[in-house]
Amino acid sequence: MTRGTTGRAPSAKRRAAVRRRRTLLGLLAIVAVAALVLLLWRPWEGGEPAAQPAPTDSPAASEAPEPTPEPTQQFTPVGGTPPPTGAPTDPCAAEQVRITPATDKGEYAGGEPVQLSFTIENTGDAACSLNAGTSQQEYEIRSGDQVVHRYTDCAADVQDDVVQLEPGAPQSTVPIEWDRTASSTETCGSERTQVPAGGATYELVVRVGELTSQAPAQFTLR
Repeated sequence: MTRGTTGRAPSAKRRAAVRRRRTLLGLLAIVAVAALVLLLWRPWEGGEPAAQPAPTDSPAASEAPEPTPEPTQQFTPVGGTPPPTGAPTDPCAAEQVRITPATDKGEYAGGEPVQLSFTIENTGDAACSLNAGTSQQEYEIRSGDQVVHRYTDCAADVQDDVVQLEPGAPQSTVPIEWDRTASSTETCGSERTQVPAGGATYELVVRVGELTSQAPAQFTLR
């Protein structure tokens, strides 16, 4: 009896130890699976971040598009403009038209081109019409009594352009460029000679048909 009892006791202990090990291994497996699930799921990250609104002080948000400038009332020296609308008016009398020549600067650095233009104004009390197209326009550059450049020497594609002049509403031409050369009808297709500069003074005189500007525009070439 004593040997039998002693022989069964170790077997029971081993079985208990085996159960404990299995239980421990099961718990470790559960913990490992839970850790793997948490690693894949990552609930602490809270999903994808919400899209952030664009900052209000960004260039795209703060810079409004610039307004398109309104076109000015002009007739161009290189082409005609649409005919005037409304009832036709009487032709302008010479005494009611003022022509004022202009350059974009009073003094030009060496080699700098000169922009020529003029303004025409009805100084009378009633509207009148006038052919102010390129067929009637003449720009003259003078040095003293000598004419060194004429726009009409080599002008091309000139047109008639009857404009309606309202009282007290001057109209200005689109500027044309003078390259500071002397002109003649014989040099239209060849290289022209530069006029003297180095402080030389010149005058711009404008004519529209039979009408001539009252006073020239003076400028200096350096």
